[in-house]
Amino acid sequence: MKRLFIVLLAVLVFAVVNPTKSEAKVMYDGAEVVKGQTGKMTFKKDIKVYKKNSDGTFDSLMVKRNNFFKTYDIEKYDGKTFYQMGQYRVQATDLVVFKEVPIDIRTSFYNNPAFVMINHLGVENPGFPYSYIKYGENLKVGKLEEVCTPSLLLVSIEKGKLYRHYCAGDIEGGPVINTGILDSTDIRIFEKITRNEGSYVLTEDTELYNGPVITRYSRKELKGTVFYSPGIEINGFLMVGDKNFDFIPANLLKPVGDK
Repeated sequence: MKRLFIVLLAVLVFAVVNPTKSEAKVMYDGAEVVKGQTGKMTFKKDIKVYKKNSDGTFDSLMVKRNNFFKTYDIEKYDGKTFYQMGQYRVQATDLVVFKEVPIDIRTSFYNNPAFVMINHLGVENPGFPYSYIKYGENLKVGKLEEVCTPSLLLVSIEKGKLYRHYCAGDIEGGPVINTGILDSTDIRIFEKITRNEGSYVLTEDTELYNGPVITRYSRKELKGTVFYSPGIEINGFLMVGDKNFDFIPANLLKPVGDK
C-alpha cells in the first residue's frame, strides 16, 4: 500500500509540473480553421485539379462536387486568381465556390502579425489616385488615435473586415480619412519576428526589395554594405532603413561586429 501511495504521489506531482496542453480548436462555418488558411473551397461538379512537379510534369487529382477543401495562399495577377489547395493550385472559375475566413480569425493565430499585399496588380485607394498599395507592401496596422504620418496608410480590423485609413495632410497629426474596406484576400499574414536593433553588414551581393517578398521593384546592393535595421523580420526578410524601410533576405545579413 505504501508503494502504491508513492507511485500515485509521483504521478500527481508529474501532472502538476507538466500539465497537458489542450488548445481549443478554432471553428468557422462549421469547420476547423488552421494557421495560414485563407478560406475553404467547394466545386459545383466533379473536377480535376493539378500540381506541377519539380521536373515540369503534372499530377492530377479528381475532387468531388460539394466536398470542401482548405485553401491557403492566394495569387492574383493578370486579372486571374489562383487558390493553393495543399500542393494543388486551382484557378478561380464559375465552377469554384470560395468562402473566405474572416480576417480577425486568420489573425488570431499570430502573436505579432504582419500584413503584406499579395495582389500583383496592387490596389488603388478610392479618392486618392496618387495613393497606391503596391504588391509586397507591408501595411501598418494601428489605432486611428495614433499620431498619423503624412501619406501613411493604416489598416484596422473591425467586425471581421479590414478597413483602410489614409493619413492626409502635410504635418503629423493630420486628418485621417476612411477609404473603405480592403479585400482581405489581397493580404497575406506573416509572423513578425523581433531581432536585435542596430547595424548589419551584407555578406554577399543581393537585391534590395520594397517589401518582405520578392517584388518587381528592387536594386542591387553589394557585399560589405552596412544597413541600419529596427530589428524586424517578416517572411525571412529583415527590415532595413530608418524611415522609408526596405527589405533584404535575413540570412544574408549579420550584426556588425560578429565574426
